[in-house]
Amino acid sequence: MILCTKPTRAKHIPEFSLLANLRFACLRAGDEVSQNHVVQRRSAELLRHLVNNLPSKEFSEQYIHRAGELGEGLVLKVNQNMNMVMINRVNAENVVRMASIVINVRRGDEQ
Repeated sequence: MILCTKPTRAKHIPEFSLLANLRFACLRAGDEVSQNHVVQRRSAELLRHLVNNLPSKEFSEQYIHRAGELGEGLVLKVNQNMNMVMINRVNAENVVRMASIVINVRRGDEQ
């Protein structure tokens, strides 16, 4: 799921917090994830953290340039330049077909 169940390393603690906040924002947004300002703001916070602090090895393996599970029915992908977050909602009726929601946040932009 989100990196680990109990973060213990210094790099994992802020990443875990940012991912959990993003996950809950997506769950509260329902079907309107791409239009939700809270999701966009939390995506920007995650990107700023990654650019300023470099991601942990586990975060890189799970989310950078690949889609990793953010929560039940949610998949998160961060591009290699760490300037775009893509959140996909898995369609329960057809797992192969996904509704893609791209949240493009430029570095330094406030949402």
